[in-house]
Amino acid sequence: MVGSIDAVDPELYVKVISPDVTPDENSRDVKLDAEDAEAILQHLETYEYASRDHVTIALLWHTMLRRGAARALDVDDYDPEEQCLEVRHRPDLDTPIKNGTDGERFIGLSGWLCQLLDDWLRDRRPDVTDDYGREPLLATQYGRPSRTTIPKYAYRWSRPCAYGEECPHGRNLEDCEATEQGHASKCPSSISPHAIRRGSITHHLKEDIPETAVSGRANVSQRVLDQHYDRRTQREKMEQRRKYLDQL
Repeated sequence: MVGSIDAVDPELYVKVISPDVTPDENSRDVKLDAEDAEAILQHLETYEYASRDHVTIALLWHTMLRRGAARALDVDDYDPEEQCLEVRHRPDLDTPIKNGTDGERFIGLSGWLCQLLDDWLRDRRPDVTDDYGREPLLATQYGRPSRTTIPKYAYRWSRPCAYGEECPHGRNLEDCEATEQGHASKCPSSISPHAIRRGSITHHLKEDIPETAVSGRANVSQRVLDQHYDRRTQREKMEQRRKYLDQL
């Protein structure tokens, strides 16, 4: 499966900073690795195709959306012909997004992701509206997902046992509390939507997507991108720069 990003081939695989801490202290390294993301999405494609969980995880990974922006999407924000999403700030309708109107943007989608969205909308999405009469894209049977719903999907599917891998923590699945309904976050491997976003950003940077393109797509300044999201090692950055030396 491949992703897409604005300003490049559309089929390419695709906090406020506290003044009291140093940049190193304020940065976190928890992220979803590309190999694990691929394994999760492959499992969902095989066993949970076009389910709400599948669509949500795929959107978070391929678009680098924050969970609030994903929750805010309506069906009408998806344009299948132009293959894009429009992210909009609508605080008076209970769907604010980080950075307000400065966070509004269009996000290009790959053909694969559009097919997944089309199948979700045609076959699996509940025919519901929210309290304002809007049609949420990631609808539940009750309407728009709550602010805690999307994290539950992330916790659930980032457990290695959920996508067919052995438990790296030596736990017996029959006794593991993280396998119980509503307790997936108790798995040491489970991660939040923000860690999916961080992993996706790092992956796109490793794939030589220009930082300016990643910054615009993820709606994050390059300074914050470098400090909080770019988890490439200094050696990885050096090796990526090396390929451009012949052009100097």
